[in-house]
Amino acid sequence: MKFSKLMKKLNALFSSEAREHARKKRELKNAMKKIRHKQKELEQELASCHDDFERKRLEEKISILSAQRAKGLELLREMESAP
Repeated sequence: MKFSKLMKKLNALFSSEAREHARKKRELKNAMKKIRHKQKELEQELASCHDDFERKRLEEKISILSAQRAKGLELLREMESAP
């Protein structure tokens, strides 16, 4: 490994900003997984639901989770493109 590449890796390792950025990205990924899991659960519950009121409530929750996932994915893409 060349010296310059080694120095870049060491700087990234000791940089508190880089560690904080990686931590936030990791936490966002975990939150996105939880949201996706919850959305799938609600979709399964919706498939077996027969009550109109309950069906409407579940559809509303699913649409909210879908919007949250879309915003989270956009933020995650921004974080991955930033250094």
